Amino acid sequence: MSLIHGFTRQETIALTDTTSNRLQYLERQGLVIPQRIGKSRKPTVIYSWEQILEIRAIKRLRKNVSSQTIKKIIQFLDKSGVDESLRDKHLIVINDEVFWVQQDWSDLQQKIPTIVKVAGKDNINIGQYMLLVIPIFSDIIQEVWKAAKKSELIDFESFKERAKVNENKIA
Repeated sequence: MSLIHGFTRQETIALTDTTSNRLQYLERQGLVIPQRIGKSRKPTVIYSWEQILEIRAIKRLRKNVSSQTIKKIIQFLDKSGVDESLRDKHLIVINDEVFWVQQDWSDLQQKIPTIVKVAGKDNINIGQYMLLVIPIFSDIIQEVWKAAKKSELIDFESFKERAKVNENKIA
């Protein structure tokens, strides 16, 4: 038996603390499209590590902004020629505005983070560079590891092999 390089729908639900309906919605919207294995009426649905993080990022962002705003952010990133994924973007929500913090953190003393407004209720200044005080970031990856540890569904040893980031390497 070969090792599946991804996570089943049930594992994804456990790792992302979401529902099957939400996964279906994200797929219908074209935000997270899983791989399907098999040609039967009920193929095996597999989500990648990156998609697990994307679902968590969307879920976290959804606590502060609407689904429409998330779509606007993705559209902005697409128009800008940037990778559309949200999982690796440092996004800050202040009131109804969303800012994307871009930074080469390896040279923090020489560079100030670039902050771009990517969404807002009024759609004013979208794409404009801003200056903000940056709060400390919580790691989505830590949430996924925590969910894997406490889940009765996830085989934690198998999860450690499939996760692409080691828990001990999280800053």
